Amino acid sequence: MKMKITLAVALAAATLGATAASAGDWTPKEILLGKQYNGNVTAIRVDRGGFERHTYPMQARYPTGNSLGRAQGEVKEDPSLVAALEARGIAPHNVLWVQTAFNGGKVVYYR
Repeated sequence: MKMKITLAVALAAATLGATAASAGDWTPKEILLGKQYNGNVTAIRVDRGGFERHTYPMQARYPTGNSLGRAQGEVKEDPSLVAALEARGIAPHNVLWVQTAFNGGKVVYYR
């Protein structure tokens, strides 16, 4: 019985290793538990046709040149925010609006 369990665990580890190698830079821990991002940043994709569109701030729904410049400038000035967006695969030029949450974290709206 012990041999079957050991064999099953070894097979699962080998399968996860092969899956991680084919998935790029994902590790078995990330496959099982999910990818961990920088802690204090929440990224919300703005979908103009989505059912949640009324909960987005006006600056994210209808960005102007000034609000876009201010939001993207805030991203470029904060290295931790840039790193958090890079981890998520979000380019700084796609940022529509940045809010500061009550706990000091950032909420980034992007397209």
